[in-house]
Amino acid sequence: MKEKKLVVFDMDGTLNRIDLFILPTYKEVLRKFANTEVEDDTVLRLMGCVDEDIYQGLLPGAPMERFGEFMALTAEAEYRNIDLYHGTFDGVPEMIRQLSDEGYLLVVCTNGTNGYVRKIVEALGLAPYFTYLQGAELGCTKSDTLKMVLDKIRPDKAVMVGDRHHDMQAARDNGLPFVGCQYGYLPREVDDADIRAASAAEIPAAVKALIG
Repeated sequence: MKEKKLVVFDMDGTLNRIDLFILPTYKEVLRKFANTEVEDDTVLRLMGCVDEDIYQGLLPGAPMERFGEFMALTAEAEYRNIDLYHGTFDGVPEMIRQLSDEGYLLVVCTNGTNGYVRKIVEALGLAPYFTYLQGAELGCTKSDTLKMVLDKIRPDKAVMVGDRHHDMQAARDNGLPFVGCQYGYLPREVDDADIRAASAAEIPAAVKALIG
């Protein structure tokens, strides 16, 4: 029987150019929600974190009683801006098609919501290539979310591909090798990856080296 080889991708900063729509989204939301401004670097450092941490990172000390209001404003602005401004990093569509053609199962594991990840992969035209999309559930870490994927797919071999320290930690916690994408927003966070990819085009060779 053919081995089931799985490639688990983080979404934002790995496949998705989140800066294209998230910067205008949070600038708009923070003006409406708290009449305040935010630096681009602050927003980008928080990308890939769970929603509660983003909220506290953008608005330190803000009461959690208003978290639902913040998220509702964010969702409305985000979904509108995704339609207007979206794109992948260079070479991502070609890389995804190559891995799919070579027989790897592809999934997304993200700290975003399930609705968010579906919206993104459809906007990017990548939905047909993914077997499964797993967003975060309330209170779950990236490690927890990755475990959900592995429990569902039960691959013979798997590798995690991501651009942030919590992606690498999730891989380590679940016993997977890790490809660190250094074309993302905080490349130094994945210096200790098993293999580092300077571009999306380098990912297929890294996957093959790690899981065959």
